[in-house]
Amino acid sequence: MSFHYRFTPVAGVLVALAVTAATADEVTTKQKKVAEANLETAGVKKGVIVESENLILCSTLPEPRGKAITESLEKVYKAGRKGLRFDAKEEAWKGKLAVYFFPTRLEYNQFLRLVAGEKPGTQYAIGIRSDEPYIVGGGEIGEKAKDTEISAELGTVIGAALLMSKTGPSTPVPGWVKNGFGRAVSLRAEGPNGKRFLNYKQEAKTTILSTSKPVTVADIWGGERPDGDVLATNLMDYMAFGPGSVNFSKFLTSLKPDENGNNPSITAALEAAGWKWEALDVSWKKWVQTGMPEPKKTPTK
Repeated sequence: MSFHYRFTPVAGVLVALAVTAATADEVTTKQKKVAEANLETAGVKKGVIVESENLILCSTLPEPRGKAITESLEKVYKAGRKGLRFDAKEEAWKGKLAVYFFPTRLEYNQFLRLVAGEKPGTQYAIGIRSDEPYIVGGGEIGEKAKDTEISAELGTVIGAALLMSKTGPSTPVPGWVKNGFGRAVSLRAEGPNGKRFLNYKQEAKTTILSTSKPVTVADIWGGERPDGDVLATNLMDYMAFGPGSVNFSKFLTSLKPDENGNNPSITAALEAAGWKWEALDVSWKKWVQTGMPEPKKTPTK
């Protein structure tokens, strides 16, 4: 075997990697140009684009702030992939996700109407079917919002977008599932000692274990409680990051319409994933009582 022959496969791999990297760069370059054009179409003045490993932040924020926020959102993106059990090479969408943020209602609504094709006043917008996937957030957060508030707002939408990618954009995922998962991911990304996460844990524990206003999981999809957001966030946190994570992907798959186009009920989707709602109620509250830990990793043999 010649010296040259032995090293040819390695050279081939390096060439393949170089071609893949070049293709990825081309995709990202195109996506950034589209983002610039979208800002112009919406009449956004002084738009700033900041790029990270998986995201393209498009806003009017100064570049240093944009970079800091994008770093936080990268953690949300990776936490979301973990919670949804994406394979290492599994793509949520093509290229990078464009994250549009507009703190004022005027710019936000203009972008929704002129670019996203959404009605003004929509809470957020998600478009992940095209070659230029995007989310749009902001609108009412205000120009004086802190970086942590902006990251929390956009992180929730990124989490929802990842979940929609996993289930398929056409699957009718209930709002409490999408938003609850998005908020849970945004909180988990800050780490167990993050201020927002610690406050959330305390609020959830107080609300869920209250004896004066008893809670059941069925209250969450009933949507009649004023504290529904924290309940939905905590249940999705349990299902994605707690002991319930072993059944989470089955639950999401079970939300898809059947062969006749009928949407399953939440209780049917839970049962298809291996949960009776009464048993889920018990295990969820036990998890809350014990401090909402992530499941222990199985030691590598």
